Amino acid sequence: MSHLLFVETTGLGVQAIEYAKKAGHTVTYLHCPQYEFTAPPELRDRARELADHTAAFADPADDEGVLAALRDSGADAGTVDAALSTLSYCAQAAANLAEAIGARGTPADAVAAARDKGRCRAVLEEHAIPSLDFEVVTTLAQALVAADRIGYPVIVKPVLGIGKAVTSITRSPTELEAHFALADAARADLEQGMASQLDERFIVEALAHGDLYSVEVAADGETCVPLVCVGRKVGLDNPVLELGCTVPSGLPADQERELGDYAVRVCRALGLDLGVFHVEVMHTEAGFRLIEVNPRLTGGALPDSINAVADRDIFALLVDLHLGTGEPLRPLRLEAAASHTFLAAAENCTAPADLSPDWFDAFLPGLHSGWARVTAGQSLPRMTVNFDSFGMVRAVSSDLAIADAVCAETRHAVGEALGIPLMTENPSKMFTPQPAGDPAVAPPS
Repeated sequence: MSHLLFVETTGLGVQAIEYAKKAGHTVTYLHCPQYEFTAPPELRDRARELADHTAAFADPADDEGVLAALRDSGADAGTVDAALSTLSYCAQAAANLAEAIGARGTPADAVAAARDKGRCRAVLEEHAIPSLDFEVVTTLAQALVAADRIGYPVIVKPVLGIGKAVTSITRSPTELEAHFALADAARADLEQGMASQLDERFIVEALAHGDLYSVEVAADGETCVPLVCVGRKVGLDNPVLELGCTVPSGLPADQERELGDYAVRVCRALGLDLGVFHVEVMHTEAGFRLIEVNPRLTGGALPDSINAVADRDIFALLVDLHLGTGEPLRPLRLEAAASHTFLAAAENCTAPADLSPDWFDAFLPGLHSGWARVTAGQSLPRMTVNFDSFGMVRAVSSDLAIADAVCAETRHAVGEALGIPLMTENPSKMFTPQPAGDPAVAPPS
């Protein structure tokens, strides 16, 4: 059996630890108090209970501190076979630690290149991979010059940002000035673990018009394949905000193969050669264009939506990849269609004072799964970043359109039950979604 080291985890990522333990592996789990907000307490407790060795570290940017936590855990660094993280904020720390102790892991320089949006786009340019026009800036004056050259509208976001925090679509110099004027306040409103990842750099980028998709790309050190292509739901009034996913993507087969191939080219160019990587891509009239690369397995609710319809557990695949075990890499085979939608407030509001503690239970019979954390009289802030949701609904069907419709209808019904306006998604697509049983939606091979 092997020894696997997790440097932090998402809530759903605890399933990877569970799989590793069931397979008989030794698990060391290093956790950071800055990221308590990323998962319910019971799941973080579960990760610590499952692990053979645990310890805390204060700052993922402090490589010596993370290494010291490994020593404090009681684990023998010399026995660790692989190190990884399922949490974006700690992907770099895991890669750095793997290199420091000589364990298998995603190359640290590749993780750094993927996380740095400016460096990532420069790599794509070097490899002649179609990308968006951009510039990296540190001041408003530089941003105004960049936007004038690129042409409005532009999107402005932190070079190291995650979850669309401190991100704006700007259509004029006035709006660009407003972004910079409010940036410090927006940073101050973030959780410490999010804010500490940012520096003074922003990327000013051409705004891509089209439909948003993502691809989970897997690499085992030799082979690199698109595991699954996913349709992304975005806000009707603010397309920067992501409101859910569909599995499969709904694209015709030829377009889905092209999307998968594009994502693989991006990962290879960056040197992401071991792990599962989340690649977000916009389908524009000019073709597929990269939005961002996250050098770890997708977060949010998507892993469970994939597992609901795929022929292989994606967390098991992640563990096996890092340990060099399991079956040869191939795209996942989808046996049905899944759709999930996040529940988020469209404006600051308050839940009803007489809301029953079990109010959400009435919606569960019509769903595959779902949850909501809203109590009577609770204040619900409007959605401003991708983490601002209070619930999620998921539907599974043989028909993608039916699964999608169930989610949309349930979201509307939840809003009615709470008496508050919820974020709605943009239903328009360049291509009509394909039924899940149609060969056109088979994953690329």
